[in-house]
Amino acid sequence: MWNITYDLNRLIPPRKSGYEFIKTIKLYIPYKEIGLKILVRKEQPLPFFYETILKLVDCKCNEIISISELTGVEEEILNDVVGEMSKLDLVYVKSNIITLTPKGRTALNDLKKTVIEREEINRIYINSITGKIEDLEHMYKKPTYKNSCLDEVIRITDEFITSHFNDFNEYYQKRQENYEVKGQSHNIKNEIYQIIGKEYEKLCYLEEKAFVYKNIRDNDLLYECENDPDNVYGSTLAKQIYDCVGARNFLDTPYHCGKYFNTKVVIDKEKEENTQKLIQVVENNSASGSNNTTKDIEEYYFSDRYLLEKEYGYILTSIKDIRPTEIVISSGNLSEVLDDNVIATLQASLDNAKIYIICDVNENRISKLKSKMLNHKQKKRNRIQWIERENINQTNIILYPRCAINIKYIPITVDKDYLIQEIAEITFDTEKVLQQKNSLLNIEN
Repeated sequence: MWNITYDLNRLIPPRKSGYEFIKTIKLYIPYKEIGLKILVRKEQPLPFFYETILKLVDCKCNEIISISELTGVEEEILNDVVGEMSKLDLVYVKSNIITLTPKGRTALNDLKKTVIEREEINRIYINSITGKIEDLEHMYKKPTYKNSCLDEVIRITDEFITSHFNDFNEYYQKRQENYEVKGQSHNIKNEIYQIIGKEYEKLCYLEEKAFVYKNIRDNDLLYECENDPDNVYGSTLAKQIYDCVGARNFLDTPYHCGKYFNTKVVIDKEKEENTQKLIQVVENNSASGSNNTTKDIEEYYFSDRYLLEKEYGYILTSIKDIRPTEIVISSGNLSEVLDDNVIATLQASLDNAKIYIICDVNENRISKLKSKMLNHKQKKRNRIQWIERENINQTNIILYPRCAINIKYIPITVDKDYLIQEIAEITFDTEKVLQQKNSLLNIEN
């Protein structure tokens, strides 16, 4: 039929015994980016001239004039250097007699000196759920539209900073190791001496993937997050979903999903078997290092079956390989079906396919989506037909004559709102594809 260009294995969610997989959601984890004003204790190599003076003093050559005669350094310059050493508490000077301090004797033994300097350390990211200091490469200023975010559990107060002094110091030293100049690691050792306070702070978010499951026995929902072995994020979401607005962002109100309340889905055993066989073959091939082009995969891939999660999006972006002559997309949920990648793919296919988009006039932000979809070269706009209807309660995608996809939406109660589960299926039967296309376009067979 066509080459399978996307990774099926990535679309298979983790399975959990005793639970039905519902959907994957984006979950945004709050972080505080802060900068700190600090005093740093720096341990540096002892300058050669300091070392010479300390050794001479230790050998009882402890007068300025005597050291000047031995080293050939003018007394005026020597006085300045000894003055610097006195400020560092390496020597004590009285009546032109130099005496080693305890710190000076330690420096002589180690051939190192210690200084205290003021610094700023910026872009420190603290996880506002766990309190851990982490390195982040990609962060978001705010969660994207209709996606869940957790509220901060831990506030980064002065008390928090004080109680986590050792953690900040460890992070500071780790950062030095990552950015240190080659050859200096054995010569310089810095550590935080004192945290003066915060320089700045701002909220940001890390995007993670969370899986939603339904308990087969009692229908309770379970949330589990990637990169979260102790399920801290999933447990926090389960608590916050009842009283935190951000955590509820992925839910729909009764007003917005009322048209789905009467949707009924009867699982087709044959299609379900084909789906499970496809999953098994894909997982076996993944374990053995094979790819998607094997005959076993194609056998079950191109059979009538239920789609893997959001697989319809990958099929739509494969239109170049599928090569349909007509494309019909009817949905009351077009904003999720037509993302930027799908729109770009559809616009690129206008030379080879006529496109019909059927929208629900009551869908939120539909006019903005229409402008984006029709924003193409004038000479090709006549190959996109935009049709407006009302109360569309499912999604149909026809890639004629190759395949037809149907997506039904099942509301699952979560407190006063609803989580929408998608049940998507595909057929490759040419007669069914033609029949569904004609039905959507009101064409009599």
